[in-house]
Amino acid sequence: MPTKKLETLLRRHASVGEREIIALRNEYLVQIGKLAAKGAAAPLIAKAQELLKSRYWAKSSWRERGKILETVGWLLRAHETRAGNLRKEYT
Repeated sequence: MPTKKLETLLRRHASVGEREIIALRNEYLVQIGKLAAKGAAAPLIAKAQELLKSRYWAKSSWRERGKILETVGWLLRAHETRAGNLRKEYT
């Protein structure tokens, strides 16, 4: 399932399967890894990474995991918006 569609389902609080939740978590971890490799040590990225760590993830139900992913998605979008605005100011 495409990421955008899955994110939309999570925001609508629709039923999402365990496989889709795990796939989206893995995708977010890759995205955060790429941002970290670029040197994007922003607080929003750090918080998103912290939420996906196993100590929070393992204790959560599947519904809570969906909410964690919804929050991580929001943090990543907020970071992209903020980074885009900073680029515009300096160009």
